[in-house]
Amino acid sequence: MKKWRWVVFGVLCISAVVYFKMKPSLNAKNLAYTYTVLEKGNIEAIVSSTGALEAINTVEVGTQISGTIKKIYVDYNDKVKAGQLLAEMDLNLLNTNLSSAQANLAVSEAQLNHARVEFERDTKLYNLNIIAEKEYQNSKYIFEQAESAKKAALAAVKNIQVTINYAHITSPIHGTVTERSVEEGQTVAASFATPRMFIIAEDLSKMQILADVDESDIGYIADGMKARFTVQTYPQKAFIGQVSQIRMQPIKINNVVNYQVVIDVDNSEGFLLPGMTASIAFIIDVANNVMLINNSAFRFRPSEAMLEEIKPKLLQEAKMFLPDSIQLNFIDALNNVALYTPADFKKKLPTKMDGFFMKDENGKLNFKFIEIGIKTGLQSEIKAFLDSIPLKEGTKAINGIKSK
Repeated sequence: MKKWRWVVFGVLCISAVVYFKMKPSLNAKNLAYTYTVLEKGNIEAIVSSTGALEAINTVEVGTQISGTIKKIYVDYNDKVKAGQLLAEMDLNLLNTNLSSAQANLAVSEAQLNHARVEFERDTKLYNLNIIAEKEYQNSKYIFEQAESAKKAALAAVKNIQVTINYAHITSPIHGTVTERSVEEGQTVAASFATPRMFIIAEDLSKMQILADVDESDIGYIADGMKARFTVQTYPQKAFIGQVSQIRMQPIKINNVVNYQVVIDVDNSEGFLLPGMTASIAFIIDVANNVMLINNSAFRFRPSEAMLEEIKPKLLQEAKMFLPDSIQLNFIDALNNVALYTPADFKKKLPTKMDGFFMKDENGKLNFKFIEIGIKTGLQSEIKAFLDSIPLKEGTKAINGIKSK
């Protein structure tokens, strides 16, 4: 009887050992998984930003004189040419001032002619010693004073003539009137600053966007880079621009350093208007017709049973396919109980290298090391399979465990 007890006890012990040895494997085999499918497609890396559309060249037109606006010849959205008359100031007071100045000029000319005759006569008399030097010097002084008076009167006339020219407000460039801030009959004062009357945007068929780019992303932006953007009024239409300048002046926005990037835009179709807000995507890199994987496969945390089952495979493939500089650290991590956990077992892989779980053709758990290319928030480009055996489109990658 005792003998049978020991036999039964031995069988139970052996069964327990076998059970606990096989338990992780059995649990891993019995798990039900969710999958994401490898697919071919296009992917692009972008940097996002926002900015405002502006005309490439905008000029503020004002008046340098004070007075009343007599006539306005243009309105919003009018096309104008360089030199075209935009508005005219009231000239009544200026014309009166001009007449007065011209009268003063005539008086000064008459005085000069009289002083010249007197001076020429006194010069002859002085040379003949008929008059004293004091009288001669006095005549000379009166003549020179008359000359200066004429110059001052002539300058006053020219000054008023220039002012009259300023009373005719003309366009300095070809463009479109985007703002008119005055009305006929309005009085403007130019004592301390030039009043703004019009804003003219030059050639709205070519515009630009001033985009603020965060200092963490500015290193990815380069001159000539393509930028795709949308505006709120055409949310389904994508416009394309090109980076023409990266301004070095830092701008602080909410305590974050930004840099202004200028994007040239073709607006020959006329859809875009100055001031529109653009949502911009700077296209950093593009890959077409490549194998893509959903990033959920990388974020998947395996169970301990899965880790136990896959460990020999990981060690084998790490020795065969990982570069020497990465291999040693990765294998050390696999053999380190603290690091070989569902959250950290891939921690020693570099940024551009990752891997995912899958099932092979025999239904066994497998792990595939890959090199990553372009990575977005949703998908990643599989640049290469480290074992050089590419997978077909439609291959399933494990991205979760079904709850029971």
